[in-house]
Amino acid sequence: MVQKQNNEQAFWQFDRLRAARPRRRLCKLNLTVFVLLLVMLFGIAAFAYAMTEKKVELIDDGIVRTVATRANTVGDFLRQQDIMLGELDVVEPAEDAGLEDEAQVVIRRAFDVAVTADFQTKSYLTQPQTVRDFLAANNVTLGEHDWVSPALDHVLAKGENVVVNRITYRQTQVKEAIVPQTVRREDASMNVGQSKIIQEGKAGEKTITSLVTYKDGVPIAKQELSRAVTTEPVEKVMAVGTRRVISRGNKTYEYTDMLAMKASAYTHTGNNTASGTKPKAGYTVAVDPSVIPLGSMLYVDGYGYAKAEDTGGAITGNRIDLFFNSEQECLNWGVRTVRVYVLK
Repeated sequence: MVQKQNNEQAFWQFDRLRAARPRRRLCKLNLTVFVLLLVMLFGIAAFAYAMTEKKVELIDDGIVRTVATRANTVGDFLRQQDIMLGELDVVEPAEDAGLEDEAQVVIRRAFDVAVTADFQTKSYLTQPQTVRDFLAANNVTLGEHDWVSPALDHVLAKGENVVVNRITYRQTQVKEAIVPQTVRREDASMNVGQSKIIQEGKAGEKTITSLVTYKDGVPIAKQELSRAVTTEPVEKVMAVGTRRVISRGNKTYEYTDMLAMKASAYTHTGNNTASGTKPKAGYTVAVDPSVIPLGSMLYVDGYGYAKAEDTGGAITGNRIDLFFNSEQECLNWGVRTVRVYVLK
């Protein structure tokens, strides 16, 4: 009886084991499906996450780089990249603009420009703009004639500075003395070389008006506008002697001309002079009539008082031939240079 009960218990245990085995396989199958579904979900999530990432070309003050981001706006993108914008920095597109894949974000940084004017230099931040607009934006006023470098239409770039030179004009008047002229008046009552003042001169005065250009207070140019005589000068009058005289021995001779001439000598030929007179020693001389007219009274240094009465074939130009009584006297005279005075 006991044996029978044991057999029945063993059968029922075996039967339970057979019934439990399929349920264990079903649990394993459900776990595998669950893992596969989980992997698929992670994959889909990862793909969706990857699809939201954008590539953006960032140009910051000329430096170019490519950045991956999931920002939706330009402003979010800048904040994610810890990029700060200065007071006058400009970003394009604007910060509130949407950000697309393959977008380009450009940051133009403001730069310093130094302005030198009115003896001081100040720096201002600016974006590229004309010098005219830059000065107006920073309340730098310009006068009508001021010089500006670079030119007002020039577009400023990084590293450039602006210089403003203040240009002013002022009229000036200067008084100058007018030196009196000296007038010479011939006076036949006085010998050559003699002179005397008949009237003392007196300086006059003139006013010169000029336009002076000042650059930053320093004169750089002067233009004469007018000259006006305020006081007329009084001329100085001087009498100048015109009488020409020579003193030889105890006699004084007045002459009209003096010539330096080469003097030779000649003696009797048996012929009369070209004037038709008989030659006289110490008196008759031969000349070139084109230089000294025949009949002129002369005084020849070393020979004495004489008259131009004769001519000669070799006597041309500043030549003179002196008459002597003998050949020996002619030889003694030879040829020499003398002063010949044509007497009045």
